[in-house]
Amino acid sequence: MNARLFQPMIVTLGLVALLGADAPKRQMEIVWIDVDGGAATLIVTPERESILIDTGWPGFGDRDAKRIERVVRDACKLDHIDHLVTTHWHRDHFGGLGALTKLVRIDHYWDRGLPDLDAPDQDAKKFPDGPKRDDPLGIAYRQASEGKRKTLKAGDRLPLKGDLRAIVLASGGETISAEKRWGSERKSAGGDANRHCDDVVPDHPVDLSDNARSLAFLFELGDFTFLDCGDLTWNVEKKLVCPVDLIGRVDLYQVTHHGLDLSNHPTLLRTIEPTVTIMNNGARKGCEPNTVAALKSIASIRASYQLHKNPRARDADDTLIANATAAGGEFIRVRIEPDGKSFGVQAGERSTVRSFASR
Repeated sequence: MNARLFQPMIVTLGLVALLGADAPKRQMEIVWIDVDGGAATLIVTPERESILIDTGWPGFGDRDAKRIERVVRDACKLDHIDHLVTTHWHRDHFGGLGALTKLVRIDHYWDRGLPDLDAPDQDAKKFPDGPKRDDPLGIAYRQASEGKRKTLKAGDRLPLKGDLRAIVLASGGETISAEKRWGSERKSAGGDANRHCDDVVPDHPVDLSDNARSLAFLFELGDFTFLDCGDLTWNVEKKLVCPVDLIGRVDLYQVTHHGLDLSNHPTLLRTIEPTVTIMNNGARKGCEPNTVAALKSIASIRASYQLHKNPRARDADDTLIANATAAGGEFIRVRIEPDGKSFGVQAGERSTVRSFASR
């Protein structure tokens, strides 16, 4: 090679290596996909690793699977999903999986466990709502996840690259231990007793459905924390904060169970003191008045976002609602700075981004 040509090439390669070493870190993203009262939340880590929590409803012309694909490919510029997490076995949370697997590659599957098809009676209490042997949705899930799925228990973590931590707070009705949450220095009691438990409201009747057995996650990136509890219900929520707080304060809270008042225990809300809440409600689902009132009572909350305008939340701020009509399709996107010190929220692709500081 001509020496005069070779020398500029060395300089160019050196600059590329130098810039690569000092390249700015990527933001983390969380996108709430509109599945009209179901659940589908996509997390993209700073390392561009993807986590999809739930897959929405079946049917409707594969509406939810197509909306998930659009967010994965067009909004987030990904060609596959690294991790699929199914919080529990209700059709509005795992029904879209069969159709989605035909549209997007999924590498790893995580759930709270599947019933033993050879001993269904033994697992009846653990898996009250299935998926049963002859359930088409369960059959599709088992086929798609064969050889690629693992069960998550309270205290486990998703094996993610980089600095993002994904901690399982609850699974199958069991909650994380104080030692696993806070470390060995607090193993005797898990920290001080939670003062908010002094006047805790009464328990509800025991929830025998799969909602009470939902996976619940805490995501931590630097100063930023995000809580997603699937459809976890009242009594198990209380176990996460009473008598000892096993969560801590959070910056972003996915309002549990689409905003139904079977969930969103007031002591949990007072304990976590979120800055921003996002409700994955539908046009006619969620936004229970008791939940809306409970959120309004939390002084730390600076903005309460909704996926859909809902008649039960008549005085909601329209600028914080992604979809004004039942047709829907717009998503809510959160971008978190690499150090977790701040995050921005956008309700709909054309709306203004509001910024918030993490604590």
